[in-house]
Amino acid sequence: MDCLYNQAHLVRLSSEIKSIPYLKSSRITYDAGLSKYEGRVALGIRVLNLTLARLAQPIYGLPESQVRFVSPFRMCDSYSGKGGSVTGQGVRTMASTSTSSPPIHDSDQQITGDNIAELLGHIRQFYMPELSSYFPVKCHPDYNEISEQIKPWLLEWKRPRTDEERELLLQSNLHGVVCLTIPESQHKYRISLVCKLVTWICSFDDASDETQQLGADAKAVKQVNEHIKLVLQGRDTNNDLDRPEIKVISSVLRELRADMSPTCHQRHADTLISGLFSFEEQADVRQSSGMLDVPTYISTRRRTFLFNHIRIMIEYCLGVELDEETLQMDCMQQLHDAAGDYIAWTNDLISFRREYFQGDYQNLPCVVYLNSGGQLDFQQAVYKVCEMIRARERDFIRIFHEISLSDITSRNPDLRIYLRNLPYVLSGHLHWYYTSARFHGLGNSMGKVREGMLQMIPEKTVVVPVEDHVKPKIKAEALMS
Repeated sequence: MDCLYNQAHLVRLSSEIKSIPYLKSSRITYDAGLSKYEGRVALGIRVLNLTLARLAQPIYGLPESQVRFVSPFRMCDSYSGKGGSVTGQGVRTMASTSTSSPPIHDSDQQITGDNIAELLGHIRQFYMPELSSYFPVKCHPDYNEISEQIKPWLLEWKRPRTDEERELLLQSNLHGVVCLTIPESQHKYRISLVCKLVTWICSFDDASDETQQLGADAKAVKQVNEHIKLVLQGRDTNNDLDRPEIKVISSVLRELRADMSPTCHQRHADTLISGLFSFEEQADVRQSSGMLDVPTYISTRRRTFLFNHIRIMIEYCLGVELDEETLQMDCMQQLHDAAGDYIAWTNDLISFRREYFQGDYQNLPCVVYLNSGGQLDFQQAVYKVCEMIRARERDFIRIFHEISLSDITSRNPDLRIYLRNLPYVLSGHLHWYYTSARFHGLGNSMGKVREGMLQMIPEKTVVVPVEDHVKPKIKAEALMS
């Protein structure tokens, strides 16, 4: 366990850590470079960190090796100007480096579908900070067995034409995100079904993202959606559209319908239909001119990211069913919004290079940059997005903490099980975004280097490391430009 605070608080922090019963030992380091002001704020926020750690064992079930304390300036202050990084798996600072960032665009220049590519065309590289979740990463124990089942099923209907396509498909590990976000499910059959469903959704989403193919054809997307809607509602006649991807998803949906409770299936059908039809909205947005403003983009992203469907799949795989009254509580909706925003926005940032070369500019870094009124260059927009992501995780932690200690949780065993698993959604998606070839191509560097100069090349993600001592200077230059 790694703890970062300045020397003034080390002794007191050590004694408080030792007072936590399930912590037998800990390795403590401190950053003597923090200012007195930062030290006082660190002391004030330490109480929250300690509280979360005490919650970890009874509510979240974290083993000792996966609990850590992080300086709030490592996690929160993306504009502090401090360099360096934490030990172990701690959260890294948001320091930057010299970039070939595009100039700040003219605030009076109208943003249209024709000139968005031109406004973003100057990006050759930018500094990519490493994102870290406060929560641990855990994978389902049956992951390898499930992978062996998924592999032939996937290759049969995807039919890759070349060895390279085949390898990219397998290294994309589309089902892996399920095993990372629902690692404590005791229902292997359900996990396997949901792995197939999510694999198909990712493939359909990829096709919808291709602006030269399905992504530019809202009519074709609608045809697929209409058929799936019939299957979900039980009104199909087994006469699936003559396309392999339609036949395979229809089969999976029928199995889910047979295994789910009526209430769970109705929620599953409603949220999946809503999410899939939102792909039509994505296609319409891509065909339209201009750029969405930030609030509109965020609300649109919530509709298209399928988070409501994700949470229902969590309930199904865990064997719990939350009542409607619980789900409609303001605090639960705020918790789900925070979780959904976090995994959507981290996706936008980490997959930016991929979407850029697909001609898809409707993502948060572009939206923030082009809606800044000429106040931000692209590198600064990246920092702003990182700040938004970290703020959203703090929102999640705060709301999660409040709900976990509430009376309603103590009286609701299904809610306790659900909350125990929910943080894995954040850490699991983040880990998958970094490790899946879906976002980075074959032979990418994300497995080894996640922080540094990201090179804007179409083939794969390449991140060039930057020396720690360079980061503060470069960051100051970016923020002053």
